[in-house]
Amino acid sequence: MADFDSSVFINCPFDEDFAPLLEAMTFCVIRADLTPRLASERLEAGESRLEKILQLIASCKYSVHDLSRAVAKKKGEALRMNMPFELGLDMGRRRAPDPETNDKRFLIFEDKPYELKRCLSDLNGVDVEFHKCDFRLVIKKLRDFLRVEAGCHLPGASALEGEYYTFQAWMTEKKIHEGHTADEATELPTQERLDEMHVWMELGRPNEFTAA
Repeated sequence: MADFDSSVFINCPFDEDFAPLLEAMTFCVIRADLTPRLASERLEAGESRLEKILQLIASCKYSVHDLSRAVAKKKGEALRMNMPFELGLDMGRRRAPDPETNDKRFLIFEDKPYELKRCLSDLNGVDVEFHKCDFRLVIKKLRDFLRVEAGCHLPGASALEGEYYTFQAWMTEKKIHEGHTADEATELPTQERLDEMHVWMELGRPNEFTAA
């Protein structure tokens, strides 16, 4: 539990359509000098997925739960139930008689305002933020959450968005230098993008890539 106070569990879809929002989330968390924790980092064969999720939940003081896929957008569309289920597990953990984890803090996202209240009435009375599938709203609202709930020192939302564009340009140039095409540089695995965010931070958040 040594990293509990600096870890953020991100509960969201892991698909191509959601990738821009996930990248914005992880960027904000790393820029705040916190550690993003994702279920995809713990999907080794032979280990129970549920057990992995429970361990991640128990190890993170902060959580971002994105339930924007919990509402069907068209007839016959299957709902994505993993995210609401993991939110329930996290809420249960916060209410467990364990002083190490009952101070957990949540940010819950939906797609459009009040959309979740129609299908998940148990969230009535719980603050839920919307992002309209816009990574810029994700940056603004996650920035505010981390500033208030975690006391992180972060620039204003517009400045943070500017830093995000700077990082993207820096990483693209770096990956092209390493032998990727421009298209490949925008389609990297999540873990590789996380690694590059850490490198960018360690280099002092440079405005442009310079080959060594």
